[in-house]
Amino acid sequence: MGRWRSGAPLALAPQHDDPALGADPHRGNTFLYEQDDPTGFTTPGCCHIRRANPRDSSVAGEVRLHRMIRRGAVYGPPLPEGMLEDDGVDRGLMFAFIGAHLGRQFEFVQSEWMNDGVLFGAGNATDPVVGSADGETGYTIPRRPVRRRLAPLPRFVVTRGGEYCFLPSLSALRWLGDLRD
Repeated sequence: MGRWRSGAPLALAPQHDDPALGADPHRGNTFLYEQDDPTGFTTPGCCHIRRANPRDSSVAGEVRLHRMIRRGAVYGPPLPEGMLEDDGVDRGLMFAFIGAHLGRQFEFVQSEWMNDGVLFGAGNATDPVVGSADGETGYTIPRRPVRRRLAPLPRFVVTRGGEYCFLPSLSALRWLGDLRD
């Protein structure tokens, strides 16, 4: 994913988890990729975090035009340590985003950045979390002196549903609030 379980990013805590960093909403996002890690030795190009928000990287599209507010909310208990199979317990992640232009933001990021590894130095590999491949491609992690190639991952994210909802602008909400009977 590009973050430890606590939320601390690999970019700032490459060797081990740092729960204090993960809990700090300001420090946990104070990093860049092109400036701080252009070769992807700390946060590889195949990481979900780097693909979902490439920050200052040179990729297809103007990064600032594709930014969106994203949040995930976990529900259910974590999968028990060491368990690899689905135990039938209801658990997952509810993802939400807020943006001004559906096609330019969410749809672009999902179709281009999540499914085209060339832009991130990851060859034909899709994003390992939400990409559309099902174990078709492996992942390359830059290393010195020789890069490391990982075997393809089976699909482990299953979309259960989705909705696009309209959220009125602040000016529209003010207008609605000023209406009389």
